[in-house]
Amino acid sequence: MGRYILNSLTLAQVGIRLLPEETVDLAVELETGITEDLEQSQSTLLLTNKRLIRYSVSHHKASVVSSTLDDVDSIEVTRSQGNRQWIGVGFVFMLGGLALEMSALILSTAILSASLMAFALFLTGVVFVLSYIGGSAGEVVVRAGSKDIKSRMRKQALDDMGLFVQRAYALKMGYSTGLVEAYNRETEQDVIGDQHADMSAVDTSALVNDHSAN
Repeated sequence: MGRYILNSLTLAQVGIRLLPEETVDLAVELETGITEDLEQSQSTLLLTNKRLIRYSVSHHKASVVSSTLDDVDSIEVTRSQGNRQWIGVGFVFMLGGLALEMSALILSTAILSASLMAFALFLTGVVFVLSYIGGSAGEVVVRAGSKDIKSRMRKQALDDMGLFVQRAYALKMGYSTGLVEAYNRETEQDVIGDQHADMSAVDTSALVNDHSAN
């Protein structure tokens, strides 16, 4: 009950008021993934039993885009592959900066200007590396009639979108998400059972081979 009140207050702060009999089903923060505790400062893709909502707050200004589930045509999840060559370029700049600094210290000539140039090169390399590491992992586009709800996401959030999409379509088709959770649990148990069966078959085969060899 306490979490429900806090989440309702957070939504009210960004200008979202739930409709009668509307409840939050799932929330995915664009940076960190699935969450149960909504935060005003975190851009979030929100799924209720009636709507799909995206909210974000920037420079004390809230932005809210929403669509009823009946209007949602598709949810597209696109992963972007970062270009690994930028890591190499970054390390080249960083090593170049270190080499220039060492040369300036050894030769003792124009130490200040050389140090500034070395620092600039090293900092440029750091920017290249961080740009690759911290870059967005992909984009989610919700198409609802003439409206597109776009969200750029980090890797963890993108990984959680599989469950989000599954539950969104289940709600759109009128299924209870409790049935979805039960189905997922049964599927996981079936997979574990198959793995155990495969391991037992391997063990039995090994015993038969050992017996034949003896």
